[in-house]
Amino acid sequence: MSEKKDLIKEAIKRRQGGGKSPSKTSETGGQSGLNFYSGDVSSLKVQPNTVLIISLVYLGIVVLLHIFSKLRSGGAETPTEGQ
Repeated sequence: MSEKKDLIKEAIKRRQGGGKSPSKTSETGGQSGLNFYSGDVSSLKVQPNTVLIISLVYLGIVVLLHIFSKLRSGGAETPTEGQ
């Protein structure tokens, strides 16, 4: 009966990460994914708020262009049903 309890405790430790193998840490050099990609990179860094504002401005410009094109053509692109 105590052997079953020991086996259950061992399985719980492995499931919770208590029994990590040393080979996993040596493969990545002890760095997690976040630490690996957080280094200095020479690319453009843009915050999420900036992307949101730029996309909303772009969407507004597209809507305005559609409105101006309807006003310029006089709205005569669609024929009326009675004719």
